[in-house]
Amino acid sequence: MQNLTTAFLTKKKVPKILWKGLIAAALLGWTGWLGLTKINNYYELKALFPTTAQVSQVLDGDTFQTKQGLDFRLLGLNAPDRGEPNYDNSTNYLKNLIENKKITIEYDTYQDDKYGRNLAYIFLPCQPELSNILSKYCRGNHVLVNEILIKEGYAQAVIYKDRRPLKYADFLNIN
Repeated sequence: MQNLTTAFLTKKKVPKILWKGLIAAALLGWTGWLGLTKINNYYELKALFPTTAQVSQVLDGDTFQTKQGLDFRLLGLNAPDRGEPNYDNSTNYLKNLIENKKITIEYDTYQDDKYGRNLAYIFLPCQPELSNILSKYCRGNHVLVNEILIKEGYAQAVIYKDRRPLKYADFLNIN
């Protein structure tokens, strides 16, 4: 019988977001992890990588949690961390934009990080409740929240070294 180890999980290309839960469940006697050998692409599992969600809580200026309990980090930007200047401003701004709202989620080449958070672009529909300031970011029927945070000064654009260019680098002013 195969043992559930980090080597096995790495070989099967299981996202790190799942590791802790799978190992804990296996230690408690759950054998359902044996079905992992049948999954070809974990990133296609909508329960782990949804394309829409309801935001339950904003954790800081670039991180939030969905009602399903998934943690997300916004791609292409970095907002001030706790204790840094403008931390409260960026956190409150993101709360006002997305907390308790339904969002559309889009992933890039990198869908999760070493902390088990999903990495994504977040979109809101262009609706009357968006202020006049934000309506200038409407493209088609939605706005890219990542872009708003950078261009309105609540976060800094980030270039990820040794990675492929981001899909929306032009919107985020990443050159």
